Amino acid sequence: VHMSKISAFLLAGLVLPAMLSAAPPGKPDIVVMTQNQYLGADLTPIVAASTPEEYNLAVLDAMFQITANNTPERVHALAETILERKPHLVGLQEMFRFDCVETGTMPGACTLFGGALNDHLQLTLDALGSKYYVAGIVNDLTIPDLDFSVPGLPVFLDDDAIPEVFIQVLDRDVILARSDVSAVAVPYPCEAFGLHTSEDGCNFNEIAEADALGETIKIQRGFVGVDATVNGEDYRIVNTHLEVRYPAPLQDAPLIQAAQASELIAVQSLFPPPPGTKLMIVGDINSDPLDPVFETSFFWMAYPPYKQLEMGRSIWGDPISLPYTDIWPLRPGKPPGLTCCQAADLSNMGSNHYERIDVIFTLPQPARVKANVLDNKPEDKTPSGLWPSDHSSMVGRLFY
Repeated sequence: VHMSKISAFLLAGLVLPAMLSAAPPGKPDIVVMTQNQYLGADLTPIVAASTPEEYNLAVLDAMFQITANNTPERVHALAETILERKPHLVGLQEMFRFDCVETGTMPGACTLFGGALNDHLQLTLDALGSKYYVAGIVNDLTIPDLDFSVPGLPVFLDDDAIPEVFIQVLDRDVILARSDVSAVAVPYPCEAFGLHTSEDGCNFNEIAEADALGETIKIQRGFVGVDATVNGEDYRIVNTHLEVRYPAPLQDAPLIQAAQASELIAVQSLFPPPPGTKLMIVGDINSDPLDPVFETSFFWMAYPPYKQLEMGRSIWGDPISLPYTDIWPLRPGKPPGLTCCQAADLSNMGSNHYERIDVIFTLPQPARVKANVLDNKPEDKTPSGLWPSDHSSMVGRLFY
């Protein structure tokens, strides 16, 4: 794991603008939400499959699980949460789109997966009506991509060696802005920092990879930011979804995740918002406040993403930023605020949440906050009895 270009920039000096000094209390407030909408299945068995038979069964199971988890119904429930809370800006993760391409060997084969073939972003926008618009978007996992020579994940429905369909997958992180909010995507110079431009955002340099029938799947992740004016005040909101911590068999996942966090934080320091602008990082960082500093295969100690943000440090503990403030501990009463995760089939009775990985970090620290974890009570379930997502939504009202 390395970050040569970013490290070289940081060695030249810490870029931390004066605009991040604390503002006096009493300023207008901003409401921000983060929401991981959940693709609808656990993809780990696909990544972990060691034989063609295991792989094929894993893909079939995932598509049928996505169908059973009723994406349109869940997306509607999550959109209702947005409409009820009326956040100015929303960071959305796992905004998947699934498509199916038939090879012609079995006409109509794609209809087997019809319930899974949805565009989660379009469903969300349809449910929100004209109340919100897409202010920024970054494409993450894309199958096929430039390193995938077939048109998607091959699926075999009979005993011959020819797949009947290819499943195409697109994952995105998105920032929505309320219709009365002026917001524009941040023009990050991704390549200048050794990253990769993707739509309005950047893909991380450090990523996990997996094998699928001899093809390499790059599990791309990234971030996107928007500059917005709310109640006369300027804000930069950055939305991200970091690698999961322990997705067997990706043994280096904690290290990859931590490296992604360093890339994210460093870019915000090297390409800061304009003077007077408040900066927030929101999203699913897949790192809990209790995650410890851990030893790597290099025998160096590495800082997990949460601690990096909290301390303004890199993966190796070097200062690269002012410390960010996690708004949740500022909430009166100090409830645990657990946000993940429900069962993969979303059918568990009570909430299974055991960690807090969906976060709103801010720089500078607000004078006070109101924050809530949403979609985590049995009464929040959809009409068919499903949790809206395996994650809770989190909303924060920040007063500077």
